[in-house]
Amino acid sequence: MAKSRGKIKARALFAPWCLMLSETVLAEPAQVSAFNNPLFLFLTVTLMFVMLVFGHRQFKRLTQNKKEANHIAQSYLKIINQYVITSKTDLEGNILDVSDAFCQISGFSKEELVNHSHAMVRHPNTPDETYQSLWQSISEGRDWQGEMCNQRKDGTSYWVYASITANYDMYGRKVGYIAVHQDITDHKMVVELSIRDALTGLYNRRHFNHYFEQHLQDCYENNRALSLIIFDIDNFKKYNDTYGHQKGDDVLKETAAVLQYCTGDETAACFRLGGEEFAIIIQQDETGAEELAERIRAEIEDLGIEHINNANYGVVTTSVGFYTYHTDEFSPPEPDELFRVADQSLYRAKESGRNQVCGADMAQSSIELF
Repeated sequence: MAKSRGKIKARALFAPWCLMLSETVLAEPAQVSAFNNPLFLFLTVTLMFVMLVFGHRQFKRLTQNKKEANHIAQSYLKIINQYVITSKTDLEGNILDVSDAFCQISGFSKEELVNHSHAMVRHPNTPDETYQSLWQSISEGRDWQGEMCNQRKDGTSYWVYASITANYDMYGRKVGYIAVHQDITDHKMVVELSIRDALTGLYNRRHFNHYFEQHLQDCYENNRALSLIIFDIDNFKKYNDTYGHQKGDDVLKETAAVLQYCTGDETAACFRLGGEEFAIIIQQDETGAEELAERIRAEIEDLGIEHINNANYGVVTTSVGFYTYHTDEFSPPEPDELFRVADQSLYRAKESGRNQVCGADMAQSSIELF
């Protein structure tokens, strides 16, 4: 009896809930509106809330990531602007934009550079062939890379290794060029010091060997004459013994200055080979080489530097020998052989009384070279 009474009470307690469940969940779908279903509404609202919270968190995360990405990108751009030498031009080479690093190395402000040609920083000694090669490459759609000497606003020089490539818009049309430059001025200075004579500033013997071989081959390939002129200060050992090595150094520097003054041609290079011996390599025929050699000889004598032990002259003088190589004579021999012929001419000048110019006999020289 007790068990029966418990079952009756339990049924009475849960009867309303069973009735609600049977009327809602077990009812025919057509008779029940989902929107009037408290359970459905509860689940829907809960799901929407969860989705809203999740979506908000994702949005915040994406927004934060975007801000962080933008911050990193701006930091990189700032570094590039400050430390990378860049420029952007139109198709004609007129500057559209430059980095702060470009302004810093060139000495020009951005306002001075924009809407002007890149020629503003062109060094006057840069060969035209360099720019012709550059424009031919980029005009044909190829990248260009190479060393360039530029000029700052104050007139001083700086060297860059430039990489130039075409710039395209979003439709694939070429709209200009972008250049990235690397400052190699310090490197060029180190290289320059290694090939220069410390006393006179002329190229040294080491560079002479490389330069002579390179330009001999170049003249052979391009059918141009090349002359080697060798100078030797007469009785220089006696000068040092008489006036001292400090005065001797002054004579060497004066001689170097005359060589540089007389060879303004960019096709000529001056060298101190060692001691009191100098040389010039120049793209000239016999007539041009002899005229230059004679002019330098006369200029040095006209300096009037006292030299009491230089017999017959009483002042510092030089003896000069030269040889001109023609590409139609023979294929290029070894540079040492050409140097030997020019040196023989110098020896004849000294044997003939010094303070004079002597050229190699062309026919005899050709025989001696083989």
